[in-house]
Amino acid sequence: MSEHLLLAPLLESYFRRRLTKQRNATPATVASYRDALRMLILFAATRLRKKPAALALEELDRDLVLAFLDELEEKRNNTIATRNAR
Repeated sequence: MSEHLLLAPLLESYFRRRLTKQRNATPATVASYRDALRMLILFAATRLRKKPAALALEELDRDLVLAFLDELEEKRNNTIATRNAR
């Protein structure tokens, strides 16, 4: 049986280790990444009918990410450039 990688600990590690320590990202960069990922996680949780902390990495597949990007463009009226920055 394969082990599911929960998204929450991976993201925490990414923000604490990779962005802040290894990449020395500015607070503005960290905030931008945080906000974009928060929107994606909330979208995925709603769509998959799960709590955000219960999402697994493999659930964020191509189709889900494309649906998220479409929603940014259609419902939030983001331009394609802004949408793609997410």
